Amino acid sequence: METANRNPRIELIRETAVLQIKLLVDGLRDAILIPLSLVAALIGVMRGGADCDREFRRVIKLGRRSERWINLFGHQRPLGNEPTKGSMDSILEQVESAVMEQYKRSPKAPDAADRDEQV
Repeated sequence: METANRNPRIELIRETAVLQIKLLVDGLRDAILIPLSLVAALIGVMRGGADCDREFRRVIKLGRRSERWINLFGHQRPLGNEPTKGSMDSILEQVESAVMEQYKRSPKAPDAADRDEQV
């Protein structure tokens, strides 16, 4: 979204909301990966052999991929070719765009000049 014409307070609130959503998703990912990694390790220990860590390595790969997708602090390489494609950022931008479109179409929404003065 455009940040050039935004009020700094509004931008701070937006960035805080995005971080909170990403932290929540990251926590859910961790809650899923903990038992998943334990089960994968248990399967490997029980099976044995040279490739006993196969399932565990797959969980690690999934964790790395999900880390890039969440991009919690904005330092991960994107999964796709475009900077925000293949990431949670692209989903959040689409949601934000949809919400802003709905807000702009709302009969109660003040025009852009009034909104800037009110904030």
